[in-house]
Amino acid sequence: MSIWLQIAAVAAGLLAVGWIVTSFLAPGRTRVAVEWLSALAMYAALIALMAHAFARTESRGGAIFFGFLIAMFGAGFLVALRLFVRDLSGRGAGAGPGATH
Repeated sequence: MSIWLQIAAVAAGLLAVGWIVTSFLAPGRTRVAVEWLSALAMYAALIALMAHAFARTESRGGAIFFGFLIAMFGAGFLVALRLFVRDLSGRGAGAGPGATH
């Protein structure tokens, strides 16, 4: 199993656990943190799956397609990371939508 598939499996597991935990937590700072961590895990899983496909592709079109998807999911990861840090620092608490809105 490639390293990309291992990363994707771990990230998908974290996403599933975070989804379940978020469902049972009362609204608050802990829930917001778990929501954002789950969103980051989702992006990490998608990036890892696309990187695995990118490494296995044999055509130029496939490389361009999977490279584009890696860039898009990478941008989403960076945005989610920035919002997570903002909410963790307290500057964004209650000011805008959370990871699940």
